[in-house]
Amino acid sequence: MMINGARSVAVVSLVLLILGAPPPALADQKADKAETEEVSLPPTLITEGATPATEVEGIFTMSRSSTETAYGFGLSSLQYAPVPSFGIKLVVPVAVRDPRDSEPTVAGIGDVGVMLKYAPLLLPAQQFALAGGVALTFPTGSERRELGGQFAVAPFLAAGKGLGPFSLQADVAYRWQLNRPRAIEPEEEGEEAVRPHKEHGVTANLTATYSPLKWLDVLLELNSVTVLHRDDPLRERVQLYLTPGLSVEPAEGWNLRAGIHLPVTSAREVDYSLIVILTKGF
Repeated sequence: MMINGARSVAVVSLVLLILGAPPPALADQKADKAETEEVSLPPTLITEGATPATEVEGIFTMSRSSTETAYGFGLSSLQYAPVPSFGIKLVVPVAVRDPRDSEPTVAGIGDVGVMLKYAPLLLPAQQFALAGGVALTFPTGSERRELGGQFAVAPFLAAGKGLGPFSLQADVAYRWQLNRPRAIEPEEEGEEAVRPHKEHGVTANLTATYSPLKWLDVLLELNSVTVLHRDDPLRERVQLYLTPGLSVEPAEGWNLRAGIHLPVTSAREVDYSLIVILTKGF
């Protein structure tokens, strides 16, 4: 069998040579060129990208629900990628909650996050990337003021594929809280304090992008959230959202994108959200 395989290889090599296959030196040059190329996928709004990068990213969000209007801003990505296949990201959010009832508006730093991302599969010729990693959230926000207070872990997978002017990117993550939530004090005397269950759930996102121009991208994201802890009214109900948006590059290395996050199911945590992100890549 090994002899037959060797003969087959020899025959194929001879046919390629007759048909004008490039000499080995030229083939090696093309291979080296392919290795130096990068998987270039457009930026997204919510979906986690599959390619590590060195960048600084700021975000502004405004969300409206039946109970409050919430604002968020801060560093959504302070990321460093020493090699193309690995990156570490820091997230520093600041939140403002404006309840619709008589409660006062509260503001402060949210839960700081750190993400480790590794992309074992980067195929520049096919413009395909597959990555995995873990995101850690630290309880730097105030749990009493509902600004955070969770120590959580979220392993994830992300993938992206470029198809000429089109691209598809997707991610899935499972997140669960590790620390015990703060007990809720009873409203009346004689009642016992209630301690909520630890939060956990699944998120999945899919982004389709069309790039009619080098500096312009049209995005459409499908985002889903499924809460799994027992004391949540949306437990095991899939929340689906559509997030259309636009992305522009005003200058080399800069990207500005914006979108609106809209629910498409009756199970929802927000009525709508506005997202604006500015990224500087290095």
